[in-house]
Amino acid sequence: MTSQHDALFALYTQSWENKDITQFLACLTDDVTITECYGATYIGKTEAQKWFQNWTAPVENQVVKWDILAEFEDGVKNTDFFNWRFSYVYQGQANVFEGLSQVTFSDTGKIVEIKEYQMVFDKTRPYLALK
Repeated sequence: MTSQHDALFALYTQSWENKDITQFLACLTDDVTITECYGATYIGKTEAQKWFQNWTAPVENQVVKWDILAEFEDGVKNTDFFNWRFSYVYQGQANVFEGLSQVTFSDTGKIVEIKEYQMVFDKTRPYLALK
């Protein structure tokens, strides 16, 4: 089942890159729950659709690249974990961060829940110079 999950999550991320609402909605169950890393939560396809449309409507907003770096599977819970790098422009401001999505799939193979976690892209090594 993992390859199907990988393919579906890739379609989900590509829908953001392409601003493709039809593809976005096709990935989701009707009762989907999506929780962004900063706490905003969208329950059901209607809220998810409003979020997607609001985010992608301005011409200057663009997901530049959403690279999936690694994938891990919990076959018992029908949940996969995707480690990724997200590059985007929002309200004219370019940014990049890394993160992880915990994605639960329905028995029909669609996304029923996404929980996102963020990690700052610029890393520091505070003890590198200390001996």
